[in-house]
Amino acid sequence: MKNILKYSVFAIGFTLMSGCGTQNSKTMNTPKFVEITVQSHIILHGFDENNKEIIEEVEVEKPIKKLLQVDRIQSISEKYILTSYGFGRLVFWEYKGSYPEMKALLMGDGME
Repeated sequence: MKNILKYSVFAIGFTLMSGCGTQNSKTMNTPKFVEITVQSHIILHGFDENNKEIIEEVEVEKPIKKLLQVDRIQSISEKYILTSYGFGRLVFWEYKGSYPEMKALLMGDGME
């Protein structure tokens, strides 16, 4: 799991440096918020003096619906949505549903 966190942080930095995030006609139609059913999650609080991740694993009893600001989403995988959080933290949310469903939701496909 720790290597996943390191690679995700690298991917975020690369995305920001490469100029992604500029608006085009496709992203202008993307909703500002999406409703997602989330479950357990991992919070990356930062790094210690030895450059080791400081993580907190949160287990929940049952999934809940969450209204998530699209601008906070850094990436999605088949299991997690990586979001930015307050005070420079990152959160890996487990989500219900499939990757194709999540992709369609975030890309605005089929949105009216």
